[in-house]
Amino acid sequence: MAQGEVYIEKRKHRRINKKLLVTYKIMAGDEYEKQPPELERKRSVNSEDISISGLQLICDEELKIDRILRLDIKLAGDEPLATFAEVRWCRRDEAMKKFRIGLEFLVIKEDHINIIKKLLG
Repeated sequence: MAQGEVYIEKRKHRRINKKLLVTYKIMAGDEYEKQPPELERKRSVNSEDISISGLQLICDEELKIDRILRLDIKLAGDEPLATFAEVRWCRRDEAMKKFRIGLEFLVIKEDHINIIKKLLG
């Protein structure tokens, strides 16, 4: 951080570093948008961290900000947590040669929030 700069934490909820298997599908921008074939397929990646408001993914591909994803998050021993999230930011990590994707949950059930809270401790 440059001298004189102040860092302000924007996160509302505590995160935990957690590698979880996440399968996602990119949703169409609107009902009239024709999905290219490469967006129709599901992809599996790992999360970097998770909170009750979102998670960070490590991906080979860059995702556009504001894109909506359909997620299935695999939690040990449980049914996958199914939800929708919006891409809030996307940055290339040169050391990893991958993209870090910040997602915000759009819809999350109360029981899913409780499962995530258990992970957080």
